[in-house]
Amino acid sequence: MNKKLFVVSIVSFAALALLAIVGSGVVFATDNPLHGKIIALDAGHGGTELGAQYPVACADDGDVSDCLIFEKDVNLAVVLALEAKLKTAGALVALTRTDDKTISSRKERVDMAVAKCAALDVTGDGIADNKKCDALVSVHHNGNIDPTYDGTLTIYTQNSDKPLAKALYNSLLPLTNKPEGMLNGGYGMTVYKNLVSAITEAYYITNDCEAELYLYKTTISASCDKAIYPDGDRIDREAQLQIDGLSNYFTSQTGGKGRSK
Repeated sequence: MNKKLFVVSIVSFAALALLAIVGSGVVFATDNPLHGKIIALDAGHGGTELGAQYPVACADDGDVSDCLIFEKDVNLAVVLALEAKLKTAGALVALTRTDDKTISSRKERVDMAVAKCAALDVTGDGIADNKKCDALVSVHHNGNIDPTYDGTLTIYTQNSDKPLAKALYNSLLPLTNKPEGMLNGGYGMTVYKNLVSAITEAYYITNDCEAELYLYKTTISASCDKAIYPDGDRIDREAQLQIDGLSNYFTSQTGGKGRSK
């Protein structure tokens, strides 16, 4: 076989192998902007720290036994769905909590994220590579005394955090089409360890339609605007929009390559 034919055969075989991988449902992620990135995810609140509650009036008397939704549970559901999507895209993921437990302070959660990122085996040689988290996203959902109120917000602290907060904000806004913008200040986990980080408040779980979507998915009230609250899994939709935002952020930082230049 001549050299040219041999090279063509190798290229053709590689192309077929790639098609086989994609066709089998496995994502070939080496050109994905998330591939090889180390992303820490924090599910806000946890344990006795409940966060926002639905219905709004359920905690007026201090008794939360009649609450149907706690923010801490929505946060964790989104983080677990997001973790799965990130891993499919070739990212490495560190979680600050994987169940209904809380760490006593936000600083401790950041410290945990940093330690877990450093412990990851990035190169695949079975040894921790002591790498820094490429980004930290703390997932939250807002609350309001008005059960009709909704909106999307992201929060950042340092100027270096702003591109991440903006990318996530732009991707999550279609969930509500009610812009609350990006809040800049010393909030939550974004103030520690000089990590590129952002807090997302994708929507208000105290909103009646949001609550129905979380609880029932496809049997929500006809009064809910389907253009804003389409039937379906709200958790999965938010997780995918978080993926879109992270992808757009890393594309803007690395020119679309999986690893930094």
